[in-house]
Amino acid sequence: MKPAVERRFYDDNARRLIADNICGFLRGGKRGAWSHSTIHTRDAFYKNCGALLEATNSERLLLYLPFWVLWGAPGWFRETYKKAWYRLLNVKDVRENFHFGDCFELDARPKEGLERVVKCAHLTPWLLKYGYLSQKEILDILWNNGLDYTLRQSFKDTWGYIKEKRILSELKLEELSSETMFLPKRKPSEPLYNSEKRKEWLDSLGEPAELLTPSAKLEGPFSDNIPAFKTELKEIASKLEPSEIVMVGGSKLKGYGTKDSDLDVWRLSELCASEDLYPGSAEGAHIYLNTVWLGGSKSNLEQMRQKIIDLYFNNPSTFVKRRAIEKLESDLLQYRLLHKGFARFTGRMDYDAPKEMDGDCPFYDDEYRTIATMLYVKYVWL
Repeated sequence: MKPAVERRFYDDNARRLIADNICGFLRGGKRGAWSHSTIHTRDAFYKNCGALLEATNSERLLLYLPFWVLWGAPGWFRETYKKAWYRLLNVKDVRENFHFGDCFELDARPKEGLERVVKCAHLTPWLLKYGYLSQKEILDILWNNGLDYTLRQSFKDTWGYIKEKRILSELKLEELSSETMFLPKRKPSEPLYNSEKRKEWLDSLGEPAELLTPSAKLEGPFSDNIPAFKTELKEIASKLEPSEIVMVGGSKLKGYGTKDSDLDVWRLSELCASEDLYPGSAEGAHIYLNTVWLGGSKSNLEQMRQKIIDLYFNNPSTFVKRRAIEKLESDLLQYRLLHKGFARFTGRMDYDAPKEMDGDCPFYDDEYRTIATMLYVKYVWL
C-alpha cells in the first residue's frame, strides 16, 4: 500500500536515479561532504541538481536547497543556480505559504488579496555571503524593477539580517537601502472575520502533541508510516459501498501526525462533481497523488487510479502541469511540514533569522531544507 506519487516514483527509473544521487549525498551531511571518499557522490549531486534547476518545472528546487551545499559548489553549478534564481524573480508567492500558513478562508480574505512575496529574494544574504551575487547586481535588479513593489519589498526584508551578520559594508548596504527607503511598511493581512475554525487552528499551534510515529522519516517513503494507522484505513475501507473509491491522506501519512490527528478523506464521486478539484485539475493534484487509494469490492480501483494519475503525468498543458507541480510542492513541503510538522517532530522552536524575513519558522533551517529537498526530488514532479 503506497501513495500514488510514491508508486509512480518507484516505477520511473530515471527519476529514481536522480533522487538517489541527490538524497544519497545529503544523507552524508556536512561532515562528509568534502572528503575524498565522497568526491564521486558530490559530483553526481551537483550534476543532478543542476539538471533540475535548468528544467522549467523543477527550478523551484533552489528555494529549498540547504545553504551548506551552496558553499564550495563548482563554478558551473553556481552559474546554473544563478540563472534559475533570476527566473524566479518573476514569481510572486503567497507570503504565508512560507510562514505559518495563515491564509484565511476564501470569503474572509481582504479585497486586495493575500500578501505576496518574491521568496527567492529572501535568500539574498546567503547568496551574497557565498559569492553568488554582488551588491552591484542587486542594485541593477532594483533599478530595473522600480515599479515592482513586491520584489523591492522582498529585498528590503533582508537588509536587517545582512547588517546584523555584517555581510556587506555599511556603505554598500546604505546604497541598497536608499533604493527601498520610500516603500511603505508591510501591513500584516487581517481576515474579514475570524472563524471558529481559524481560532482553533491558531490555538493548536503551540500545543504539545504526542507523535504517532516518532521514528518516521519525514523525507519518505510515506508507505513506511502506514502500519501505525493501518487499523483506521481498514475501518474506512470496510464502510465503503461496493463501487465507492476514496483517497486518504494527511499528517499521519506524512510522518508528523499526532495520535489525535484526523485522517483526510476525499470521495472520488464528490471530487468529480467539484468545479476546482475534479480529476486532472491543477488544484486537485495533491489529493490524487499524495494519498492512499481505497476502493469497494466492485470499484475497479487500479484502473481508475492509473487513469487519473495519467491525466497529470501525460497532460500536454504546460500551465496545468506547472501549477499542479506547485500544488504538490505546497502540500508536501509547506502545508503543514513547514508550518508545524517540523517543529513538532524535532522539538525546535527558535530559528536564526529575523521577523522581516518570516524567520520565526523553519524555512531557513538546514535540517528542514534537507528534508524539503529530498521530498522535492522524489515526489514534486510530473
